[in-house]
Amino acid sequence: MKKHSTLIGRRHVVAAGTMWPLAMLPGAASAALRRVTIGANPAGTNFNVIAGGFAQLIQRRLGIPSIVRPYAGSSAYVPLLHRGEITLGINAGIDSYLAFRGEEPYGAPMTRIRALMAVYPLGYAYWVKASSPLRRLEDLRGRRVVLNYRSLVQLSRLNRAILASAGLGERDIEVVTAAGLPEGAALVAEGRADAAAMGYRLPLVLQMHATIPGGLRFIPVGGDEAKVGEIMPGAWVDTIEPGDTTVGIDGPIRVAMYDTYLTAGLHIDDEDAYRLVELLHGAWEDLQRDYTLLVDVPRSSLVPSNNPLPYHSGAIAYFKDAGLWTEEHERNQARLLDG
Repeated sequence: MKKHSTLIGRRHVVAAGTMWPLAMLPGAASAALRRVTIGANPAGTNFNVIAGGFAQLIQRRLGIPSIVRPYAGSSAYVPLLHRGEITLGINAGIDSYLAFRGEEPYGAPMTRIRALMAVYPLGYAYWVKASSPLRRLEDLRGRRVVLNYRSLVQLSRLNRAILASAGLGERDIEVVTAAGLPEGAALVAEGRADAAAMGYRLPLVLQMHATIPGGLRFIPVGGDEAKVGEIMPGAWVDTIEPGDTTVGIDGPIRVAMYDTYLTAGLHIDDEDAYRLVELLHGAWEDLQRDYTLLVDVPRSSLVPSNNPLPYHSGAIAYFKDAGLWTEEHERNQARLLDG
């Protein structure tokens, strides 16, 4: 830990959150990190919006040129993180789990990816046109359902888990495949599919709700909720309420949930990882003011101890300095690294 000895004295600054250390002034960042490229999903998705906010903050506070590079889906850019071809990525915890373990669609374990911090939990469910008679997952039997996303294979698995909660499998529906979320939404809007699943707070959902005559309606998970976590580790089920920023939800419904993470590869050295986490964690209230998606996400949720892939050692050093690293974190880190 000698590498971080010069950073230990910042703890009072992090806790107060009212001033920034000299290391965060433009030009003061580590010489190892000359440019930041953040992998994200396409424009119109939450990942892209949040990645843009992070890039702006990094460039403004650390003076490092930072850009967002959109891909069709996170399955496309996780390997780039593993190989060190991009700096950071916004990834679903469920995708990180599959990548780190080397499960489908990844041909081998992506053991060089690491978590820097959690970002926000994402609620995910199937939706249909509001004019449709389909109100329960069981009603999708025999219907055209977007099951596979070619560029978001982790969501294909989550889709199966959600349908399984209602006793449905691939043989019970007419399987539809889409390249990604925008195409899946378009298929339903154009009448070429009956249902598609996506995050209920996506800008894309707002767009579809405004585009489709009568809007759209989300469908709750089925009665066997345990299937969601069994089939897709890292996912769980929770209740969401209608709100000013949501559409297609008339009352409390149960939906699948999963955490999203800011991830990096081991090509990022400890000093740079420390400074990136210190910056974003310390500026969380600023980010909440700028991005509605983060308003309900407390700073305390940014370092979960049930993370699906190991934390970067530079992030761990920061969390220890900030008094946020616990024995539970340590046990989970060791379990993940021991395989």
